Amino acid sequence: MKTLITRYRAGKSRQEFQVYVIESSTLKRFLVVEMVLGTIAYNVALYFFHNALLAGAGSWVGTESLKRLPMVFRKS
Repeated sequence: MKTLITRYRAGKSRQEFQVYVIESSTLKRFLVVEMVLGTIAYNVALYFFHNALLAGAGSWVGTESLKRLPMVFRKS
């Protein structure tokens, strides 16, 4: 346990300033896919199932399937 704490402290003692760059296209893609399409998928699933829990799951499945759709059509 002592070595774990020592390694943790050694990793935190460096004086580094980290900058994370988020591209605007990534942010726009997140907003469109997650927010807009997720809301549409939720409302469609709620209309079909009349259950908020199933509609939430349907929204998650819908957005995840749309994010992975380009991989299906990508040539090997």
